[in-house]
This record gives sequence, structure tokens and C-alpha cells, in this order.
Amino acid sequence: MAEYEFHYVHMLAQDYLKHVQQMPQLGLCLNKTSQILQKVAFSVQEEVEKDMETCLSTLDIVSVDSARRIFKSVMEKEFEDGIINWGRIVTIFAFGGILIKKLLRHRAPLAMSTHEEVSYFIAEFIMNNIAEWIRQNGGWLLFRNIPLYLIKKSEMYSDGRYK
Repeated sequence: MAEYEFHYVHMLAQDYLKHVQQMPQLGLCLNKTSQILQKVAFSVQEEVEKDMETCLSTLDIVSVDSARRIFKSVMEKEFEDGIINWGRIVTIFAFGGILIKKLLRHRAPLAMSTHEEVSYFIAEFIMNNIAEWIRQNGGWLLFRNIPLYLIKKSEMYSDGRYK
């Protein structure tokens, strides 16, 4: 089961990063979860990029290794209070999108392996730190059925109930 879950989350991360990079996803029919995630995470990403432009401009992301280190550091800080909700899960993908864009600015064009590595460490973080919460709170199926404005605003208790 864990292997299937990892592949599913990895696919969500890959789809999102392709969306951020505006890569055509030919022949693929995105599932509803991926479509919703792209819509919400991209909106969050745009807000973060606008609101934190000065801070983000100081990040020196010139390699996948530097992106991985920064991702790990930011995610540890984001979840250090132990609170998990769908809004925070969306921020994981949104921050991955920010990192891939910064990498793109420094390394044009990105190798497919770069895209693969970034989506891998996003999925790895989710599986190691968040997957149990996702399972206990209805899984990705529940995520698909939550009103978008509630996901984006994180207006849910950590147990998945609406505020």
C-alpha cells in the first residue's frame, strides 16, 4: 500500500511541477485530485510569490541539492507546531513550484531528471511526514470534495472538520 501511495503522491507532484513550468501534458488525462491541486496550489503559489518577493529573491537555488536543503528547512519550520491540514499540504506543492521556477531561472532548460528529483523529494516528505494524517482524514478522495475556498484558506481543523 505504501508503494502505491508514494507513486500517487509522486504523480501529483510531477503533474503540479509540469503545470508550473507550463509543460504540455500530452496524452494524459489528469485525475480530479490533480486538477484541483493544480488550481489551488498555483493560486497559493502566486500569492506567496507576490507577498514574499523580497524574501524569495534572497534564496540562492542553483542546484537540486540546494533546492532539497531549502525545501527540507522550510517544511520543517512550516510543520514544527505539529498542525496538519489540507491548506498546509497544498503549501508543500506550492513551495515545490516556487523552487522549480527558481531552478529554471538558473538552469535553463531544466533536465527531465531535475523535474523528477524535485517531485521525488516532495513526495518523500509527504510520505514520511504527512501520509498518515492524509489516510486518517479521508485521503485524497476527501481532498477532492472539499470546497476550494476552504482548502486555500486552511479553514479546517487539523482533524479535517470545517471551522
